[in-house]
Amino acid sequence: MVNVSNSKALYFRIFLIAATAGIFATTATVGQAPDIRNPAPNDTSARLPPRPYEVADKTKSRAVNQPKAKSDTIKHLSLDSAVDLLTRNNLSVIAARFNVNMAEAQKLVAGLRPQASLTVNLTNFTIPRVFQHPYEIYTTNGNAAANVTYGIEYDRLLERGDKRNLRISQAELNRQASETQVLDILRQQISQLKQTFLSAVLARENLRVALDNYRSFNGSQIILASQVAEGYAAGVDLKRIELQKLSFQHDISNSEQTFQQSIRDIYNLIGAGDSVSVIDDLKTINYDNATFMPQMTESLDILDGTLNIQPTLLSVAELRRLAIENRPDIKTAGLNLEAARAGFKLAVAQNSRDITVGVQYLHQGNENTVGATATIPLGLKQRAELAEAQAQVNIKIAETGLRQAETQAMTDVEKAFTAYMISRERLRLFTDQSLTTAQDVRRIEEISYRDGAKGLLDYLDAQHIYNQTVTDYNQSRYDYLLSLTQLESAVGTKLPVK
Repeated sequence: MVNVSNSKALYFRIFLIAATAGIFATTATVGQAPDIRNPAPNDTSARLPPRPYEVADKTKSRAVNQPKAKSDTIKHLSLDSAVDLLTRNNLSVIAARFNVNMAEAQKLVAGLRPQASLTVNLTNFTIPRVFQHPYEIYTTNGNAAANVTYGIEYDRLLERGDKRNLRISQAELNRQASETQVLDILRQQISQLKQTFLSAVLARENLRVALDNYRSFNGSQIILASQVAEGYAAGVDLKRIELQKLSFQHDISNSEQTFQQSIRDIYNLIGAGDSVSVIDDLKTINYDNATFMPQMTESLDILDGTLNIQPTLLSVAELRRLAIENRPDIKTAGLNLEAARAGFKLAVAQNSRDITVGVQYLHQGNENTVGATATIPLGLKQRAELAEAQAQVNIKIAETGLRQAETQAMTDVEKAFTAYMISRERLRLFTDQSLTTAQDVRRIEEISYRDGAKGLLDYLDAQHIYNQTVTDYNQSRYDYLLSLTQLESAVGTKLPVK
């Protein structure tokens, strides 16, 4: 301690009050961390970056629980527009983007320096003497056991071992990992959307086939009814047609249900799950009403998509390479491994002792003193070793996660490629000529039956063969397109077209 004496106690009192006021004026900036959510107007260093899920024009946004008006119901939807809506409105993707903002905030916190502290103490007040002789608060009383003491101390922790930069490095890797997690969730949601979209298109095409069969069969029933009435045909044939119509009605109902449910799943994926039900637009089928088919066909146009295919040659070796290079989940696992290694470096840095330094001022009676302090922690070795052991375990976990992600990617590629090869071979069984032949046979048998040259069973058999051929062709095209969608999801990028 350095002893400083002064004969004029009043001057020291004024100096003490001024110093205390000045130090307290700076306490808010010295002892408090910056508010990263409400920074000062001129402080741009602590501001969070804009959230990627925020919409610029907030007047166009709507509450999550507020249903859409009927006029806002989606009337026409293509796959590209559905993917765009999913990217912007899918709730799983939005929730993942919140994690990015959280990681960015954690990076800002990691970059904060240790807070300084300010200590003010007033001691050795003799009661009730201090009230009887107030001047003794700032003067020396030789008869007192101890004089009143004023003290101010300022302390700051000095980090060593480059801990701050190591924390920032680890937080940055975690932020990058959260961004790749968003991409992985987006990959999964888009893949699910494409599969659901294809399922809806398949149900629509099968529904159109069923409607066409019903329309054709309905005309045959009218002709047969007139023939039965005139005695040219047996009444049992009319009953057989009635039974066959039940089968067609059943096919129509099943395809309609699958189509409506697929549309609802699409709405959910694109963030329009609270919209007016598509059932309001798909009229309930009344089989006794001859005008239901045009209305139903018009309602099916809500989806702009087909099962048209484009032959593609793919190499499984190239697909494996693309998966390793592009899968977001593999990138996330790799970043997690790098973050774990950065955490190990931070644990090693704990062996470097952080020193707390401080300065102090004391006023006792008529005396003023200043001094300095330094605090050095002891016994850090055991804590540092435990931190290093934990960090090494985290590295092992991250390495296992990376191997698991790579193995899962290879498994997805193999499974999707197997489906692609099988569906491609199955699709080769169908040709334009075979479809045309099935349609011609049905038409010939129908005309022959109406003219009385063939029996009803021949006509029903031809109708069944045609219906089965077309639905199998639709299913084969769906399986092929579905395998391409699964391959695209497995490799994490667009497929190379050859």
